[in-house]
Amino acid sequence: MVFFGWGSRSKTAPLDAGRALVLRYSYFHLFWILRVSWGLRYSLATATEAGWATRPLSDEEAMRLDAPNRLTLNFWWRFGLLLWAAVAAVAIVIGNLTR
Repeated sequence: MVFFGWGSRSKTAPLDAGRALVLRYSYFHLFWILRVSWGLRYSLATATEAGWATRPLSDEEAMRLDAPNRLTLNFWWRFGLLLWAAVAAVAIVIGNLTR
């Protein structure tokens, strides 16, 4: 059984006919639940006769397309592992202080 993993994934949101917004990110997870994600990069995918053509978006282009509001990762997928690591660290500190 695998208890941890890493990789990269993407999410898409349609903009209009023939165009889609793509969010690509890297992640590390424990038990498929506790996850931390980084390196969020937006791209624009355009349908062509040969398939989908993608090109990276600059920060300004992403803001013009309202990319962070249209397509993002939820808080748990971005920082879930870090949140539980912080809770564990606080519990250890409090446990050592109350001895």
